[in-house]
Amino acid sequence: MTAWPFVRAFEHHEALASTSDHARARAFEDGTVLPLLVRADRQTRGRGRGLNSWWSDSGSLTFTLVLDPAAHRLRPEHEPRLALACAVAVIDAIAHEFRIGATGIRWPNDVEAGGRKLGGLLPERVETPFGPRLLIGIGLNVLTRAESAPVKVRRMAVSLIDLAPVPLPAGSPDRLLFAFLERIEPVLNRLAEDDPVLSGRWNELDLLRDQWVRVGQGPRIVEGVGRGIDPEGALLLGNGRAMSRIVGGQVLRDL
Repeated sequence: MTAWPFVRAFEHHEALASTSDHARARAFEDGTVLPLLVRADRQTRGRGRGLNSWWSDSGSLTFTLVLDPAAHRLRPEHEPRLALACAVAVIDAIAHEFRIGATGIRWPNDVEAGGRKLGGLLPERVETPFGPRLLIGIGLNVLTRAESAPVKVRRMAVSLIDLAPVPLPAGSPDRLLFAFLERIEPVLNRLAEDDPVLSGRWNELDLLRDQWVRVGQGPRIVEGVGRGIDPEGALLLGNGRAMSRIVGGQVLRDL
C-alpha cells in the first residue's frame, strides 16, 4: 500500500526495541510531521502498561501514532478515554476486514476474544518544546504464532489467525492497519465532541460487565460486579451496597 489514511508521515522499520520509545524521540525533534505513525515488523522490548512488556513476533501488528491533541480538538479530560476510543476503532476494523465479531474491551486498554488477549493499547502524553503530544501504542496479534512465546503469554493470548472463519493471507496486518486508520479520525472527532454514540459503543463492548472483577490500585484492591464503562471512561463496579467508579488501576487476572 502506497498511501495510508489519516497519517501525514509513516515510518516502517524491520525491527525496533519499542515503537513508542522511537515515536517519543521523534516527537521531540523539530520539524516532525504529524500525525506520524511508527511501525515495526518486530519489537524486541515492546512496552505495556506499567512495568509490563509486550511480546510479539513477525506476524504481529505493532505501531505507535503520534498526535498533536490540539489539532484534533482533544482536551486533557479526553485523554483517559483515548485507549477506549481507539479500541472501538480497532474492534470495528477487525469486524469489517475479517468478519470476526466476538471481540471486546477489557477495561482499561485491552482487546480480547474468548477471555484471551488479542491486543493492547498504551496511550501516553509527552510534553515537548512544541507542545504536548499524544502517543498511542498498539500491539495486535494478527498472524501471530504463540508457540515460541513465553509460557505466560501462551496461556493468555489469542491471534486473529485462530479466530478467523477462513485462513488469513500474509497481507492481513497491512489490511488491518489500513482499516484502523480509516476509522481513527471519525473516532477522534466523536471523542472531541463527547459524542454519546462513542461512549455507548465502548460500554456495549465491555467484557467485564456482569463479571466479578478485582482491580488493584497500589496496595488497595476494589472488588465488585462489572456494571459498565461510563461516558468518562470509568469502570463501574457494584457490590450490592454501593457503586464504585474506578478511574485507574489494573484489573487482576486469575492465571
